[in-house]
Amino acid sequence: MSIDVNKETVRELFEAMDNGNYSELRAMLAPNFVCRLAGNVVARLAGNDDAMDSVAFLDLLKMLETSFADSRHIIESQVAEGEEVVTRIVWTAIHVAEFNGIAASHNPVTVEAMATDRVINGKIVEHWGLSDLMTLMMQIGEEPSRA
Repeated sequence: MSIDVNKETVRELFEAMDNGNYSELRAMLAPNFVCRLAGNVVARLAGNDDAMDSVAFLDLLKMLETSFADSRHIIESQVAEGEEVVTRIVWTAIHVAEFNGIAASHNPVTVEAMATDRVINGKIVEHWGLSDLMTLMMQIGEEPSRA
């Protein structure tokens, strides 16, 4: 597949996430799909301590969809080479239900993130994510601990 097709595939991934289109998401993920999130804080909340397969990844998305409404991934930029696509994202949503023990604040949130996706034959094989979770937690009312 061409670099442009791979970039479009990743854009479609984020659009399907925003629309809660799980059948489309399942179809986009390769059978050997793996997701790794830097720090794994959110993954641990979904009961996953290490790399996630497609089932665990979709469970994580459903958990986030329950806690945050009006989720939108705004793609700021993409760079691709070969099978890899790096996407700089701004994620916006509204905190509408309990998340990580924090009751719904109804606050809007804005989180900067980066993702690296590996696309082979039109399928997402690997997704690496890095998000500013400290900012997210502060926006919903969690005070940072002093270490």
